[in-house]
Amino acid sequence: MKQILVGVDGSAASAAALRFATQIAVEEGAEITAVHAYQRPYSELSPDERERRRADCSDVLERIWVRPAIDAGVIVHQRIHEGDPREIVDIANSEGADLVVLGRTGSGTGPALLHLGSVVEYAAHHVHAALAVIPPFVALPFARIVIGVDGSPEAASAIDWCVDHRSMRNADVLAVFVEAPVIDPIETSESDGWRRDVEHQIVKWTAGLSEAGVSVTPIAKRDIHPADGLVGVAAARRADLLVVGTRGAGRFSGIRIGGVAMKVLHQAPLPIILVPPAAT
Repeated sequence: MKQILVGVDGSAASAAALRFATQIAVEEGAEITAVHAYQRPYSELSPDERERRRADCSDVLERIWVRPAIDAGVIVHQRIHEGDPREIVDIANSEGADLVVLGRTGSGTGPALLHLGSVVEYAAHHVHAALAVIPPFVALPFARIVIGVDGSPEAASAIDWCVDHRSMRNADVLAVFVEAPVIDPIETSESDGWRRDVEHQIVKWTAGLSEAGVSVTPIAKRDIHPADGLVGVAAARRADLLVVGTRGAGRFSGIRIGGVAMKVLHQAPLPIILVPPAAT
């Protein structure tokens, strides 16, 4: 990982996003591009007033918002972008960011709102890189990660992404397969046999993590919506991070638009990383 792009706006969520990005940047030796995107006020401004506001914003960005990353020794590139905040995604795609980090909610001190339903959801559908969505006041470092697995190439991309990044290999992994409800009830003995078989498959699917020295616990759930199952396991096991592949063709079909990943994105209170196939 070489480049992490972070959306900043002075809110608690964007501050948490920067802390998250800083931790990964330190572990990976990556640089951070901190982008504050804002829309011009409706009232017309004189050129001098417009430039003064931009200079004030740039000063706050450097002195306050990105100072923790700079103090941690990370190289930080700072950008002020006047326009639709969703254009952060275009910046990330054009500059080849390896990871995009956004706060789950945001109001900050300016009009650049990073909140679910606008920038975050737009990014989930359009960004080429892995996307991390971070709630306010997140605790770091993360020690336990839940990864959604189903045997599909998309889930394999999420696993491979974690294998490829040192910051992901420092935590224990819960590899979770969730099968949606079926029509016919299943006897307990059959259910136990099913679980053993699936957990055996999970071990095969996550072999790359195990070979990298990561502790992997296979978990198989059924008769629950996959998103509910993933979020439920993360909550019950007190996971710090949830990683899901996107555009699933297996159990996670339709994952980007109306599917499991989007439901997880809306439900999960913990940090989430969405990994599209292009990110690996």
